[in-house]
Amino acid sequence: MALHHFLNAKLAQAVSAKNRKAVLEQIAFGFFNKQSGIKLGINTIRITPTFNGSCKYKGNAYLKLEGEFGSDFEPLIFWQKNIFVDQNKKIEIWPEFIKSTGCELKMAFFETINGSTDNKQTSWSVSEKDLESPVVIDGTHNETSGVFLNVSLYARGAGKIQVGPLHYRWSRLGLGEFIPGGQRYVDQNRQEFMYYFDPGDMQPPLNVYFAGYRSLEGFEGYFMMKKMNAPFILFTDPRLEGGAFYLGSEEFENEIITVIMNSLHHLGFNNSQLILSGISMGTFGALYYGSKVKPHAIIAGKPLLNLGTIALNGKILRPQEFDTALDILRLTTNESSETAAFELNKRFWNVFSKTDFKNTTIAAAYMKNDDYDRGAFRELVERLQRKNAKVIGRGYIGRHNDNTPAIVNWFLTQYRYILLKDFRRNLK
Repeated sequence: MALHHFLNAKLAQAVSAKNRKAVLEQIAFGFFNKQSGIKLGINTIRITPTFNGSCKYKGNAYLKLEGEFGSDFEPLIFWQKNIFVDQNKKIEIWPEFIKSTGCELKMAFFETINGSTDNKQTSWSVSEKDLESPVVIDGTHNETSGVFLNVSLYARGAGKIQVGPLHYRWSRLGLGEFIPGGQRYVDQNRQEFMYYFDPGDMQPPLNVYFAGYRSLEGFEGYFMMKKMNAPFILFTDPRLEGGAFYLGSEEFENEIITVIMNSLHHLGFNNSQLILSGISMGTFGALYYGSKVKPHAIIAGKPLLNLGTIALNGKILRPQEFDTALDILRLTTNESSETAAFELNKRFWNVFSKTDFKNTTIAAAYMKNDDYDRGAFRELVERLQRKNAKVIGRGYIGRHNDNTPAIVNWFLTQYRYILLKDFRRNLK
């Protein structure tokens, strides 16, 4: 009974020993150091000359193609850059796309051995049905030197196809996304987020950390949270160039809440034993979802809350420096207007303003000359004053990225203070 409780608490997974060779292969390829996740953006897509339909870029989120694709599968697009499959690694391919029902897709792969002068290429294709799950690529000659893959998308029928980034990641063959135990969620639009739950010592609180902006895909803050010994969840957002601030469809956002609440239930905790946290992009996730789950505390470093304002600031304050804000505006509102930007701001504040934070401590460090969202902390305090909420704040001189070490140090100091004061945890 004690063993059963221990295995359940640690989220142990049963493994069938019927096919020992398959188990050994899964262990050999599924456990390795580090993590790797990369995407090919739509700026690397080239349209085949034979396509006579219309094409339109929707920022860096999608390339929209509309027209007749033919009665048989014909090449539609290809990615100009190739994919490298490291030696002794398998990778997972996940293309983002949205399409109408009148057309069908398949994806073709062409392999070139690293360092080879042989013109012969191994090639194969996968169906649209196969693309409902990440496609695992073994690489037929990658044991010694790795291989390069060229990828093309074929289509037939007629209608609309929107193609987004092409993600490729080291595969753990079902043992975890990015790291062992990592989980993946995808909505009906093929939009993903990943999360990792560690039960720790099974004692309160449950600490939740939303990763910041990451061009390379993967989890952030693992060792930082692990050192606290308490249970924790990591969230990461692999969309767009480095993340879409954890905003998505209704099912996408509801699933993030479900992950948090299910983890609390597994531990036997309630929301008074919950801390949400994040830095930069992660602060939006912490405060947005914190407004919905009402945790004991929210710890935020360099809060970014007015996503529409961030997009507008790119015109004067930060030209060509964070154009992803424009992609987020387009992705979430389907527009690129000033009116849409103000509506995007409201998406956060409408949720935040409805929440009673009387039992929540909000600790936030901010940059006084923030060139992304200068008014975020001020507006946060103004709205919380009406609710008699407890706010701890600290400002640092500089722009958004001028003093990240000080922000991180303050962030960890607040964690130590709250864990010691409210949960009797003394972090060394």
